[in-house]
Amino acid sequence: MKHVCIGVPKNKAEEIRKKLIEKNLISKEFKVIRDERYVYFPVREKIEIENCIICEKDFEYIKRDSYKDILASKGIKSPLSIDMIGDIAILRGDEENLKEIADAIISSSKHIKSVFYDRGVYDECRLRDIEFIAGERRTETIHNEYGIKIKLDISKVYFSPRLANERMRVAKMVGKNEIVIDMFAGVAPFSLLIAKFSKAEKIFAIDKNIHAVKYARENILLNKLKNIEVIEGDARHVLPSLPFAHHIIMNLPHKSFEFLPLAAEKGKILHFYEIIERKKVEERIEKIKEKIRQEGYDAEIKNIRIIGNYSPSKYKVGMELFVKKF
Repeated sequence: MKHVCIGVPKNKAEEIRKKLIEKNLISKEFKVIRDERYVYFPVREKIEIENCIICEKDFEYIKRDSYKDILASKGIKSPLSIDMIGDIAILRGDEENLKEIADAIISSSKHIKSVFYDRGVYDECRLRDIEFIAGERRTETIHNEYGIKIKLDISKVYFSPRLANERMRVAKMVGKNEIVIDMFAGVAPFSLLIAKFSKAEKIFAIDKNIHAVKYARENILLNKLKNIEVIEGDARHVLPSLPFAHHIIMNLPHKSFEFLPLAAEKGKILHFYEIIERKKVEERIEKIKEKIRQEGYDAEIKNIRIIGNYSPSKYKVGMELFVKKF
């Protein structure tokens, strides 16, 4: 397989190899080759080094073991959970053998450059309490989802790659010339997919986290989208000034319930997400209906689904509330 490489004089090969490793420039999925004068290291990008040459060579592709195979060979159990966000992996679960697990993930992946451990979500902006484990010490990345580029900093904003299918499902529900309000938009992944894959007239993406707002605006430019307006502020204060919406996205699973009266007044279909105790899902649905009725509306609830496991005793649940005035 043809790949760009740097040809290093044999007497300098080990010295320069170490420098390339330090800078994470060697493409580990290819086998190093040699001839009478040079050692050829496959590299991720072109780099100028004195007395070395840049060229392309045919390299043998090296099959990588999965990180699970690497860990199993050492008698180490895999982590309970891994989120891959761009070229960053975030671990959750047992804290044992974190360095070994992180090294196995980096060595087995062509894409992952950094590994962090997630100690939980804190703050009203849902920030992750992260600890650096291995690889490149940086927290900004670009995540790709259905061809959409999502730039973010995992230490400053919350983003879950696990909702990719859910975001696309909602995007497909949005009709031509419809208005959408994303009440807790973050870096705007819902809004970006809706703008890309529907013919919505206008999408309003609201968030109070200044870093999320910054990245949301960058992501609109990055993907060359035009029908999203990002608004910095609290949805409680912003929503009353916006037009009536065909769809309102309520992805603030610990607090969405509090915003139901406001959303019911402003939207036809509420895409509602909440963390609910496993044994009380039906009971909670009745409370949601009652909350809507207290505001003078009726709500037909459809598409009730388990989005994921939040804890041993709780689910993240999604549903659509079709709202009508009495």
